[in-house]
Amino acid sequence: MDEIQKLKDYIADLKAEIQNLKKDLIHDSLTSLKTRKFFEDRAKIYLSNIEKVGEGKRRDWFGFKNFSLLFIDIDYFKKINDEYGHDMGDVVLKTVAETISKDVRGGDTVARWGGEEILVLLLGANEEDAKEKADSIRKDVESVVFKDVSGLKVTVSIGVAEYQKGLSIDDLIKSADQALYKAKETGRNKVVVFSEI
Repeated sequence: MDEIQKLKDYIADLKAEIQNLKKDLIHDSLTSLKTRKFFEDRAKIYLSNIEKVGEGKRRDWFGFKNFSLLFIDIDYFKKINDEYGHDMGDVVLKTVAETISKDVRGGDTVARWGGEEILVLLLGANEEDAKEKADSIRKDVESVVFKDVSGLKVTVSIGVAEYQKGLSIDDLIKSADQALYKAKETGRNKVVVFSEI
């Protein structure tokens, strides 16, 4: 093999490594969901677009004028880890992530926020649309069968918040988190909308 071919192969290997590193920057390694950083950056872009459309400074190039957030938490996840082991906890987390991802549109953003928490940004969804989607996700997760562990049932609690003019992304996430807390506080395996608390 001549030196030029070796150099070409080396460059090809470097390009492949760069692609893998880029993927790792925006995808959670366990669940393959987007990362928290990616979610925050993407949400800020959407928010900026909505504000500029509202001010007449930009045409609506995303095709929506609002969005909503779902803040999802796997119920009793620590108990699942303690009872079935962390490997099974990882299986549960991956399965819930896949279930949520299948339940939303391609343009929506699903990200692992931390631990067993997942955030979903629903483009163009008002509060009622988001609540319906959240309840659909909740039911789909509840119906998952784990073949390797007889009797294991997994549920999620979900907080819903719709973007309101003047809110920052942090404000919206806090609102969805407060609704999630209320869902957990009042029995879990349910959906709570921020405007109702």
